Amino acid sequence: MLPFRIPPVVLVLALAAAQVCAQSWDPLRQGAGWARVDMDGSIAFYDPGSKKILSWLKDGGVIGELNVAGLPAAPEKWAVDASGNAWVVSGRQLRYAGKDGSIYSLPLPYEVADLAWDTQGLYLSYQCNGLFIEKRGYDTGDVIWYFKDRSQKEGPSPNVRYRIAVTEDKTLMVSHADRFQVDQFNGANGRLKGQVTFLCKGKPAPALIPDDRDRGPLAWWLDKHTAFQAVPASQVPALGMIGLLLAREDFSSAKVEFVPTGLSEQHQFLGMVDSDAAFLAPAGGLVFVPVH
Repeated sequence: MLPFRIPPVVLVLALAAAQVCAQSWDPLRQGAGWARVDMDGSIAFYDPGSKKILSWLKDGGVIGELNVAGLPAAPEKWAVDASGNAWVVSGRQLRYAGKDGSIYSLPLPYEVADLAWDTQGLYLSYQCNGLFIEKRGYDTGDVIWYFKDRSQKEGPSPNVRYRIAVTEDKTLMVSHADRFQVDQFNGANGRLKGQVTFLCKGKPAPALIPDDRDRGPLAWWLDKHTAFQAVPASQVPALGMIGLLLAREDFSSAKVEFVPTGLSEQHQFLGMVDSDAAFLAPAGGLVFVPVH
């Protein structure tokens, strides 16, 4: 019997298919840019190669995608609503990108420093000297409410001074660039609910020394009454630690604890996936660090 030989055409097609699979986008290796962990544990990434926003689960892979090739500018920040449509920030424009290909734009007053969302709408924190936040609805993108700190000189800031995150009870949390304090706003109407200033080992938290870098992202840990914030150890020299830290802010006790991640200060914190903190490496790719 003659040995079985693969026909050349079949072999070429098989190799081509393997190359396509090898080149398929994988956030574990290629995730980069801006991203945040959603409340369901998914992370939406923008893939510039395919011009798609891809929703990804750690245990489920890609669970949804939206082609945004029709946008006039590359996305900088984005949120995907429950229907699979996206709201995308590019410069001082907020754009709706629908699954049906529809696109429309809304002008924004400033560059967007941070973006958060819940089932009721989007929260935008602007890159300003003073705190300026808005809530916008999913239906039209119009402003539902806003808060502006008029005690500060109005105008753009060269870096991100405020970070935001939303809790499961729709409280908007806002952190500051120069201290371990979180303001709490009612997500429904924008009213200030209160402020929490955290203690460390029974004393005021060590001084946070801001520089020309952006304030690290803030993330809420579902059902734990706890938020995490990325803090470069070099901004808190009193701790005598190195690398990127996570400030674990316990709202039930108003205490902060500094957790070493073993990562460099250049890693980007995305949020919590169950008991793992998710980061993007400087050269791209996801990194998970267990948090106990």
